[in-house]
Amino acid sequence: MSGQGIVVDNDGITFPTAFVGSADVYFGDHRGWSFSADEPGDTHVRWPKRLRRFLVGWSDVRVVTESSTLYQGRVVFTDDDHEVVMRDKHGLPLIVDKWGLLQRPFDARDQSLLGLLADESLRIIDVLENECDVRSWISFGTLLGAARSGKAIGHDSDVDLCYLSEKSSPAEMQRELWQIARALRRAGMRLHVRTGSFLTVQVPTPDGAGAGIDVYTTFFFDGNLYETATVRTPVPREALLPLQPIEFEGRMLPAPADPAKILEISYGPNWRVPDPSFQHQPGPEIERRFDDWFGKLWRQRREWRLHNRTVARERPGPSDFARSVLPQLPEGARVLDIGAGVGSDAAYFAEQGVPTVALDYGLPHHWPQVEGLTRAEVNFYDVRDVLTRAVLLARGHHGPTVVYAREMLESLAPDGRAQLWELVELVLRRGGQVHLESQAWSRPALAARIDPSGGRFWPTGPAEAKRAAEAMGGKVTSEDGVREAEATLAATTSVPPATWRMTIDVPARQGSPA
Repeated sequence: MSGQGIVVDNDGITFPTAFVGSADVYFGDHRGWSFSADEPGDTHVRWPKRLRRFLVGWSDVRVVTESSTLYQGRVVFTDDDHEVVMRDKHGLPLIVDKWGLLQRPFDARDQSLLGLLADESLRIIDVLENECDVRSWISFGTLLGAARSGKAIGHDSDVDLCYLSEKSSPAEMQRELWQIARALRRAGMRLHVRTGSFLTVQVPTPDGAGAGIDVYTTFFFDGNLYETATVRTPVPREALLPLQPIEFEGRMLPAPADPAKILEISYGPNWRVPDPSFQHQPGPEIERRFDDWFGKLWRQRREWRLHNRTVARERPGPSDFARSVLPQLPEGARVLDIGAGVGSDAAYFAEQGVPTVALDYGLPHHWPQVEGLTRAEVNFYDVRDVLTRAVLLARGHHGPTVVYAREMLESLAPDGRAQLWELVELVLRRGGQVHLESQAWSRPALAARIDPSGGRFWPTGPAEAKRAAEAMGGKVTSEDGVREAEATLAATTSVPPATWRMTIDVPARQGSPA
C-alpha cells in the first residue's frame, strides 16, 4: 500500500495536504528518523542531510504515527542492488535524532551499557560535589526516562546531568566549568568542552562505539531558572532544591525536588507521553543570550572534523593555488593558512622555508611533521576566541604577514565570515597580503548538495570579499574568475560551483607598531 496519496522518493515525503503532528520513518524494521510539525505548513518534508547518505539502494519504507500507518511501500533510491543500511563502523544501528545528528539509540545497544552510564554518572556527581562543591542531578531526557519508568528512554543516546552554579556572573561560571573539567580529567575521564556552560564526558564502552554524558551549568538569575540554551523560566528554588533520589537503571541518582515541574518546563504538560521527534524550541533571544554569555565551541565542528578525517585518508599534496602563491610571498614572510584542513598547503609552504601557522576549526589528529609548521584551532563563531587568537598571532611575528585562505569563505556562515575578516584586519595591522581562492555556489546547487564527509557551504563571492577588503583599507591587486563566480551566485538553477581567486594588499594602519 502506498497510503493516502503520500509520495516517498529521493527528496523526502510529500503529503497531499499539510502534515500536522509527529511521525516515525522506518527503513525495513529500523526506525531511522522521526519528525514533527506543530502547525500547518508545507506539504513536503525533506530528508535530513545526514540521512541522505544512507539512502543507497532500496528499502521497504513505513511512515507511522501513534495511531496509524500513513505510508508503506518499497522505495528505490538508487540503482544499487541492496537494501538501505543505517549502521556505523561498529555495526550498530544509527538514527537521525531530533537535532539532525546521527546517534546510536540505547534500544539498539547492549543493555549493560545503561548500567555503565549510570555508574559513571554517579562518579561524575561525586567529583562535582566533593572536589568542586557543586550539587548535580540527572536532567532532560535522562530525568524524563527516570520519571516515566525508572529507565532510560529507548530512542535516547546519551545521559544528561545538570549542576547548580551559585556564581554571580557568566565569566565566573565559565571559570567554574573549566575547574570542573580539570577535576574530571584528574579523575581519569576524557571530555570535550562544548561551550562555556556545557561539556561532554566521553565514556568508553565494550562495543567500541563509546557514549557521552553531557554536563550542563544551571543557575538562577533575575528571577529565572536557566538551563543550557533552552530554558529561561521563573521557577522557585524549592522546585529544584533540596535534591531527592530517583531510580534510574537500578541505581538511585539525585533529581530535582519537583521533577514534574522541571520536566514540564522543557517538555510541556504532555511530558509523560513519549515523542521521539519532540524538540524544545526556545525563543531566539534565549539562544542569543547564551551565545553572548558562554560562546559556542561546537557549531558545525563535528562536520568539519569528519570532513578533515575523510580528506586525510587521501593524503592530498599541495594545491595548484599554493604553488602559485609561493613566488608572490615577500622575503621573510610568515603565512597564516586559515582553514588549513589536513595541512597539505601549510606543510608545502613550511617545506619551502616559509614559517607557517595552520589555523582550522577541526584539525585532524594525523598531521604533517614539518619544521617551521605550527598549528592552532580557531572558532570563527566565538568572538572571544577570534580576538584572543588574533592578538596572539599579531604579537608573534615582526616580519611581513600573509593571510592564505583556500576554500574557506564559503565554509562559513555570514557571522563566521565577519569574524574571519575581523581576525584578518587585526593580524595585518602592520600591513600585509591576503590570497583567496574560493568557490561560488548557487543556492539551488547548495540545496541539492550532499557531502557524505561532512562540512557545509554557504553562498558568497568576490563582491563580498572586495567590500570586506575595502572596509579595512585594503586594495584588490589581482583577481580571476570573478565574473563567472558572480553569475553562478545569481543563478536560479543548480549549476556547478565557480572557482575564483583574489589578491588583496593591506596597508599598515596609522599608529600601528613598526
